Amino acid sequence: MFYTLKKIIASMLALLMTITGNMDFAGVIIKSEKVMAEYYVSLSGNDNNDGSKESPFLTIKRAQEEVRKNTENMTGNIIVNIAEGTYTFDDALTFDERDSASNGFTVKYVGNGEAVISGGQEIGSFTLFDAEKNIYSAKVPDGFTFRQLYLDGVKLTRARSNTDFSTRIVGASRFKADGTMIPENLNYGGEDSLVPAAYGEVYLNASEFGNFNNLQQVELHVLTAWVKNVLRVKSAVTNDGITSIRIQDNESKLIFNRMHPNIDGYSHMSTHDFVYYIENAYELIDTDNEWYLDESTDTVYIKVPENTDIKSSSVIAPRLENLVTVKSQGNDKIKNLSFEGITFRYSTWNLPSEKGLVDVQAGMYANYCIFKTNDMGVLRPSAAVYVAGTENFTMKDCTVENMGAAGIDLHYGTKNSVIQDNLIQNISGNGIMIGKFVVDENTDIHVVYNPEDESDICTGDRIVNNRVMHIGTDYESSVGICAGYPRDILIANNEVAYAPYTGISVGFGWSNADNAMKNNRILNNEIHHTSQILCDAGGIYTLSKQPGSEMSGNYIHDIVLPEWADYGTSGIYMDEKTEGYTVKYNVLENAYGVNMHLVGHNEYKDKTMYVDKKWNPVIDAIKDNAGINDNFDVYAKLFY
Repeated sequence: MFYTLKKIIASMLALLMTITGNMDFAGVIIKSEKVMAEYYVSLSGNDNNDGSKESPFLTIKRAQEEVRKNTENMTGNIIVNIAEGTYTFDDALTFDERDSASNGFTVKYVGNGEAVISGGQEIGSFTLFDAEKNIYSAKVPDGFTFRQLYLDGVKLTRARSNTDFSTRIVGASRFKADGTMIPENLNYGGEDSLVPAAYGEVYLNASEFGNFNNLQQVELHVLTAWVKNVLRVKSAVTNDGITSIRIQDNESKLIFNRMHPNIDGYSHMSTHDFVYYIENAYELIDTDNEWYLDESTDTVYIKVPENTDIKSSSVIAPRLENLVTVKSQGNDKIKNLSFEGITFRYSTWNLPSEKGLVDVQAGMYANYCIFKTNDMGVLRPSAAVYVAGTENFTMKDCTVENMGAAGIDLHYGTKNSVIQDNLIQNISGNGIMIGKFVVDENTDIHVVYNPEDESDICTGDRIVNNRVMHIGTDYESSVGICAGYPRDILIANNEVAYAPYTGISVGFGWSNADNAMKNNRILNNEIHHTSQILCDAGGIYTLSKQPGSEMSGNYIHDIVLPEWADYGTSGIYMDEKTEGYTVKYNVLENAYGVNMHLVGHNEYKDKTMYVDKKWNPVIDAIKDNAGINDNFDVYAKLFY
């Protein structure tokens, strides 16, 4: 009886949301299932075959060539069936206007069985290097660099010092060009207030740093409130128990010139908020499944558990930054292209090794900054599946895993995309990114994005019923589902979990100026175990003006402040200049409350509910309705 009552209440709540919601899918056309042509791809095939089921192609690119011959005047869908197996490429699979479907039909690339598109490369011929520590070594191709490594599909740990966040920066210094220190008030003008790359130092306890043969491969990973910084070491000098570290010029200029958050204690944050660990040295290998790549000798080292036979195991390093690129090359959008049932696995991102990384927020990294004003330009991390300039692009029932930066990126100019029923897991950066975050990389982040050409805006995209798990595994400031300036976006019924920072983030700019955003909806998501490492975060986080937007029916639980940090985290965090949201029917459990920081006007109905010991049928109904729904249909107008 109790269970039946819960279900009745849940149904009533769904009906209520149907009546009160204003979701409009009027522009969505349910596509025909009529088939015009089918092609088959198999690892047992041959590109000289005709692509039939009995005589399949060997490569996806060969099938793509045939598809392009038949897209101009389609009379039904075109389907490329990809047989089970792992498909590797020298470069990313690239799709453009030639891959666009016509007459309202769809071009579908469909995986049959576990069809894997992989950017990985097998590494073999391991020999025992250090018997006492059980460290094995193997040569890699000349110049082959990577930041992730996998043993039998499980990510190994890049050699590092302890990451219990017990090691804290002793101090840091800033200097003017004449060598004198910049005072705390920061009230300067002129170029001399910028920190020369030759100065700026970070101070650590000498006992916590150590001696390294390949010092210039060593990285200092600094966690500061809501950001993660990868700082390449330039030199290190120890005196009186303190090691003074100068970092490489690129990131030195950035990290010492930024105002918030900085690493010298001059900002509004507590010095408690600055912790670090050291990474990427052979001397740091002291735990099973740690590894190190010596780029000077093209040799990789792995400490394996005693019971592991590495010679019969699969060791894979990622080689490609992008596995698939879908990008319009002109004014016409790529229409009705679909990926279904495909596994995308293993990508890399080597920029932090080449230039370091000074994070701004949400996985975006600094291009430049001006110390006295806190102006910054930002750059966008790489993504395994990159999409721009499309209409009705679909990615459904896919797995995206073991990626070196972001998983899926809808960068700009996407319209009515459907990202549905996917598993996105073990991602080094952001899980899913949507929309531009800045006007361009050389414009300050506080200048809002509001283009005259509205076709450039990501509009009507639907991110629904996905599992986004274990993201930000290398770049801890990353977000599960991260949107810059989207319009009419629906983020619904996703489960977002095990993230070091924020679960779902919508908005950028910290501004109340009119921008591209409006009518965004964050509905019925289950968000849990986020903010596990960084702070100043939220299960759901918003910024800037978003008229006509809604946040409702979300179940946010088990979000607590990391032990090392004291700057705060929230279940819902409506940050600077957030405006235009209706907030209702959200449930928080074991999560800090709603933080409204310098917000504009928003409407709060049926105030956020907190789980207590008393049975509350409305709360139970919201919890039951949130997260993955096995019967979810993005095309069902009356779902809400």
